[in-house]
Amino acid sequence: MGAKLLDFTVNGPLQSAEFDLGGFTVKLSETVVVQWIVIAILGVIFFILGRNLKVRPESRRQVIAEYIVGLFSGMVNDSMGVSYKKYTPYISALFCFSLCSSLMGLLGLRSPTSDLSVVGAWALITFVLVQRNKFKTGGVKGFFKAFVDPLPFMLPFNIIGEIANPVSQALRHFANILSGVVIGGLIYFALGQFAAGVFTVGLPAILSLYFDLFSSVVQAYIFTTLTMSYVAMAECD
Repeated sequence: MGAKLLDFTVNGPLQSAEFDLGGFTVKLSETVVVQWIVIAILGVIFFILGRNLKVRPESRRQVIAEYIVGLFSGMVNDSMGVSYKKYTPYISALFCFSLCSSLMGLLGLRSPTSDLSVVGAWALITFVLVQRNKFKTGGVKGFFKAFVDPLPFMLPFNIIGEIANPVSQALRHFANILSGVVIGGLIYFALGQFAAGVFTVGLPAILSLYFDLFSSVVQAYIFTTLTMSYVAMAECD
């Protein structure tokens, strides 16, 4: 008998549940379920950090909470300016949700950020915020003028540029997280074929520090930084 040939495959998000709701079939994908888990985790963490706060910190928990708030406030002020401080809750939520979603791989779950529809939705929100800021700062005239600046024939190129920003922003985040998933799977597959013992545990664990931890922090930071930059630079004269 010949040796059994093993295959390595990478599937997209799986369908987790399906149920009937008023005659309509509702399907929940793996991505949606894991995002609910992320929401629950973040909700518990920030509920614990945010309860019973004092004017003067009396606990390490409040010190941590104030440090996190100060960190994101500083990010927004440095990247967008003090006039955009109202964006701090959104930017902090975006960063935390992106980071926690990417880290789900450490729990053996599929990272929602490896699903293009998730990061694509975030990029779409950024696109809407950019157009809103253009309209708010320039009015109707300034909004449409931005698309024909500096000359009218630039209209199609400016439109392409506006669309390209959220597309590249989503693809960058998605591709980096998905590549970590694929490379991690390839490493486990290769070690299962050609190695045994400590290498099948130790090497993937070391590499996951980059693909699941370091890369998750970097991609969350890049995505939120691009969001702040795109919105702040969208001001119309």
